[in-house]
Amino acid sequence: MDESKYLAPEDLRELETWAIAWYEEAVKAEFIGTSYHPDTATVGRLRGYFKVGLSPAEAAHACFGGKH
Repeated sequence: MDESKYLAPEDLRELETWAIAWYEEAVKAEFIGTSYHPDTATVGRLRGYFKVGLSPAEAAHACFGGKH
């Protein structure tokens, strides 16, 4: 089992807070609409952005900026 894919409960709470902020930043930048639901690949990228320490705003631009 690859334990690097699992988060401690406190990290999971931090990720949840970060993901909400990321979503709000992406909506504010008009990269996505309020009904947006990320696919599996996007969720994986977001987890990577979180792990390397990007802010939610940086992650929104990394995720969508090149597409707009």
